[in-house]
Amino acid sequence: MKGYLTIFFSLSLSIMTGFVLVLTGGAIRNAEKVRFECAADTGMNAVLSEFHTGLLKRYDLIYVDASYLGKAPSIANVEDRLKYYMEENTSKALSGSRSPWGRLSLENTAVLSVETAAANKGASMRNQAVLYIEDTGISGKEREVPELMEEVRALENASPMEDWTGVMEQIAGIELPRIQNDKGIWEEVPLSNPADWVYALAGSDILYLSQIESRDLSPAKIFLQEYISHRHIQNDGSAERRYREDEELFLSYLFDKMGRFGSTKEESLLSCQLEYIAVGEASDMDNMRAVAERLFRWRFADNASKAMADGGLRGEASRAAGQLLAVTLKEEFRAPVTESILYACAFLESICDVRALFSGGAVPLRKSGHSMAVGHVLEGGFYAAGGGSGLSYGQYLAAMILLLDKEEVNLRAMDIMEMDIRLADGNKSFSMDWCIERFEAKITGAGGMGNQYSLNRKYGYF
Repeated sequence: MKGYLTIFFSLSLSIMTGFVLVLTGGAIRNAEKVRFECAADTGMNAVLSEFHTGLLKRYDLIYVDASYLGKAPSIANVEDRLKYYMEENTSKALSGSRSPWGRLSLENTAVLSVETAAANKGASMRNQAVLYIEDTGISGKEREVPELMEEVRALENASPMEDWTGVMEQIAGIELPRIQNDKGIWEEVPLSNPADWVYALAGSDILYLSQIESRDLSPAKIFLQEYISHRHIQNDGSAERRYREDEELFLSYLFDKMGRFGSTKEESLLSCQLEYIAVGEASDMDNMRAVAERLFRWRFADNASKAMADGGLRGEASRAAGQLLAVTLKEEFRAPVTESILYACAFLESICDVRALFSGGAVPLRKSGHSMAVGHVLEGGFYAAGGGSGLSYGQYLAAMILLLDKEEVNLRAMDIMEMDIRLADGNKSFSMDWCIERFEAKITGAGGMGNQYSLNRKYGYF
């Protein structure tokens, strides 16, 4: 009987011992797995903690720069940082007395995918910018412009200069009258159209006519191919997610963070950054010239329509035309010469409007009245710029930006960001398409007793 009991207890003890060892092994494995998961979570968060402080300070955007201040940007850089943090929390932290019956070690870290500021052609960057403005509540007069865009597009599509050119060509096609001089010789009577000197200005530099001093502009000339809007974009893919694209909020972000003529930002490569977004040329001078020309076209379109519809001004122009000898001798000239004088009035008014805008004044998008007078054309001079109510220069600039596609605005805005950040030491390789907002990694490791672990994690700021 005692022998049976001894055998029974021996078998029971063996079974119980095996059971305890199985439980212990499972507990060890689970503990290692939890520690490995904690190390992975800590490592992923640690990588994200190394965001670019210059970008955050200047533009309130939070991204990890994969160039890490000087290195060529690459996925390998990010993997190295993740590996460093993983090792600090596995093989280095869990050794000796702190290791649970074995050493927990890292085998491999691989970054599978990244989402950068360039995702969906800058939608990620715009999303962060919109959320920043929404949180801060920043709002300026540029917010009034979107509701005026129908009128802006009408002015953009108008062609008063082509119409004026058609009138001048019509005049040139009419044969001049002839009179007999004192010697009995027949000679042509010159038209002496008072609008001619104004029409001759149509090919002039509007920036010069606007009295913009070049010393107010940055002398820098950039190489466009170095920036994201002109080079091959890398890492522009994105997982299925919704980005905020609010046009008005993003416009406020641009006006808050970027400089323009009359309101520049310190430590910026270009002084006229918003003008760059609106035009995209390689220098302040080129961008300002293009902006001035567009401002003039819009103002000329509005002023020309006002001049043509003003019966009093038309009568004044007709009387001025009637005083010309050639018109007296050939009535066929009267109508087109009258039209040309009206266009000349609108031209001078438009130059006045542009000067007013550049000097800090305001001009309505569509005027209810005007200060045009035929006398300005006859006297041969410009008149002083005013500054009444209406849209400011900044609002006109906002309208130019709103005419562009969203993707084009995003890319040019990121051009500006690259320009500014690269000015700081150690940022020569900074690129917005290597600024990481989210990343996915596969991490593998080994524990005690031959245990293997593999984790997939996706972390990001948004």
